[in-house]
Amino acid sequence: MLKKLIIITFFFAFWFNYTAKSQQQDLVTNIGFYGGLGLNLHSTYLPNQKSDLGIGPYIGIIGNFPINNTFAISGRIGYFNLNGSLYQDLDEFTRERVNAKLDYIEISPILQIHNILDNPLYFLAGLEFGAPISLKYDFITTTSSGENTLPDIDVQNKATRLAIAAGVGYTWKLSDNIFLCPEASFRLPLNDVSTNSAYSKWKVSQIRLGVNLTYSLTKYEEPIQPIENKVLNIGQPELSYYDEKMIPRPLNKINVEEVQYSELFPLLPYVFFPEGKAVPDETVQALGAQNMAGEFTIETLSPDAFKINTYTLDIIGKRMKENPNAIVTLTGTINSKELKNEKTLAKQRAEFAKNYLIANYGITEDRINVVAGGFPTKPSNKNDVDGDAENCRVEISSSNFEILKPIVLFGEKERVTNPNLINFKVPVNTNDEITNWKLVYKQAGEQLEVLEGTTLPIEATWQIKPNQLASSSVPVDYFLTVQTASGLSRSINGSISTDYYSFSRKKSENLPDKTISKFSLVLFDFDSPNISDLDKQILDKNVVPAIGPNSTVQIYGYTDRIGDFDYNKNLATRRADAVKNYLSSKVKNVKFETYGVGESVQIFDNNKTLGRQLSRTVQIYIITPKK
Repeated sequence: MLKKLIIITFFFAFWFNYTAKSQQQDLVTNIGFYGGLGLNLHSTYLPNQKSDLGIGPYIGIIGNFPINNTFAISGRIGYFNLNGSLYQDLDEFTRERVNAKLDYIEISPILQIHNILDNPLYFLAGLEFGAPISLKYDFITTTSSGENTLPDIDVQNKATRLAIAAGVGYTWKLSDNIFLCPEASFRLPLNDVSTNSAYSKWKVSQIRLGVNLTYSLTKYEEPIQPIENKVLNIGQPELSYYDEKMIPRPLNKINVEEVQYSELFPLLPYVFFPEGKAVPDETVQALGAQNMAGEFTIETLSPDAFKINTYTLDIIGKRMKENPNAIVTLTGTINSKELKNEKTLAKQRAEFAKNYLIANYGITEDRINVVAGGFPTKPSNKNDVDGDAENCRVEISSSNFEILKPIVLFGEKERVTNPNLINFKVPVNTNDEITNWKLVYKQAGEQLEVLEGTTLPIEATWQIKPNQLASSSVPVDYFLTVQTASGLSRSINGSISTDYYSFSRKKSENLPDKTISKFSLVLFDFDSPNISDLDKQILDKNVVPAIGPNSTVQIYGYTDRIGDFDYNKNLATRRADAVKNYLSSKVKNVKFETYGVGESVQIFDNNKTLGRQLSRTVQIYIITPKK
C-alpha cells in the first residue's frame, strides 16, 4: 500500500510539471493557511499484527520567506491527525483491534526549491516536529459471542514526533498578491509513537495531499518594461534575371527588341469558389458581363494569362454565342471539408455558372448540362490547405474545341524584353512587424507594375509582358516603400538601364532579326506529367505549324508550390520532357532545349487558386531567325 501511495503522489507531481507553462517565478514573502488530508500508514508493533489505511485532516498557518529567487524557508504551525487502525487475529473466532486517535501540534521548518525546471513547480524538504496533544486508542475485542470495547485508552510515554518531510508543490498566481499552491508530500517518521517498549516499532508514515492559500506581504509593482527602440533599415537591393537554364544572374540591363511576336494564352476550364460558398470570389472570377460598361470582348483583354482566366465564364459565354451548336457540361465539385453538403453545394455552384451564361449571354438551357459531381475525379492534394481549396470549383467541358481553345495574340511589331523575368530582392533589418511593402516599377513617370506584400524577406518576381516597356532606351525606375506596425517607413529607389532595338536599328546596324512564338500549356493535372487530349490538339494546331527548320524550341516546365521542392523540380522536368517527346515525334531535325524549373520561379501568384493552377504549366518559346 505504501509503495502505491508514493507512486500516486509522484505521478501528480510529474503531471503538474508536464502541464506547467515555462515561466520563472519571482519569490516574495507571503503568509496564509494550509490544509488537507493525510493518508496515514501505521507500522505494526506486534508479530501478527496488520494495519488499515487511516485518514486524518491537517490544518495550520504558513509563512514563506525567500532567501533568493531559488530558495525559500517555509515555516508551518498547525494541527494534524494520525488516526489509523491495527488488528490481529488470535484465532479464527477472535480479533483484537486498536483504533488509534493521535492528535499533534506541528512545527515544521521546510526548505522550498523554486525555478529549477523553469516553471511554477517547486520541491520541498525539511523536518516535522509533532508535539502530542492527545494520543488515545480504543481497544476492541471481537469474538463469536460479540464485541467488547475499551474506549479512550491513553498511550503511555508519549513521544514528541520527529519526521522527515519531502514533496512537491505548484504555484498558481490568483492575483498580484494571492497565491494558491496545491501540494503533495511524504512524511517519514524517525521515532516511535511512544517510548514505551510495549509499542516498540509503532511508527506512522503519512502522505499529505492539500493546498496552501497565501497573501504576499510585498507590495506588488508592475515591472517596468524597457522601451524597445524600433528599428527599420533597408539594405542594398539585388536585381537578377534567369538565364536560359533558369539560373539567376546579376541584372545590369534590359534589352527591348522589336520583333514579330505571337503568344498563346491557355483557357483554364475551371471556375473557383471560396470554401462553403456558391458564388465565386471576384479576385479569381471577374464576371465581366456584369461589371463592364459595354459588351464583353475577348480581344480587349489584357495580354496576361492570370487576368484572362479571371474571365472564364465570359469567354465561354462569348464563344457559345459564336458557336450556336456548341454544348457545355458544368460539373460542380467540393473539397474534403464540404462532404456533408456534397450534392447541394456542388449543384449550387454549377447552377450559378449556368444562370450566369443564360442571364448575360442568352444561352438556352438545353445547351447547358449541370452535374453535381461531388469530389473532383482528378482532385488537387486534399491533405494540403492550398490543394484542397482548389477542389471547390466548377469544371467546364465541351466536345467543341472552339469553346475551350487557347487565346492567341499576334503582333507584327511587338516589343519583347530580354530578360523578361526579373527578380528583386532586398535585405531588411527590423525588430518591428511589417504591415506593408510596395514595389513600383515606372518608366518615364508611367507606372508599369506594382508588387506588394506583408512578409519578410522582401523578394518579388516581375514577368515583363510584351509591349509593357516603351519603344525607347529610357531607364526603368523602381521605388520600394516599407512600413511597420509602429509607423516606421523607409523607402529606396534605383534604376535599370534599357537598350531598345527597333526594326530600323537592327537593319541599319545589320543585326540579326527573329520571330518569337510563346505557348503555354496548363492542363496538367495535379502531380501529373501527362499531356491531356486537349493540349495535344493545341500542340498539333498551334505549336507544330510555328516550328521552322531553323527554329530553336525552348521548353520550360513549372509547378505550383505544393509539395517538396526537389520533387517539384523533377516533376517539372518530366513535364518539359513529355512535351519535347511529343513535338519531336511530329517535327524532325529541330533543336530542342528543355529546362525543369519547378517552383523555384513562381510565374503566377501561388497565394490564389487560379495562380497555382496556371503554374502547372509548360511554356514553349519558338525562336526563329529571319533570313
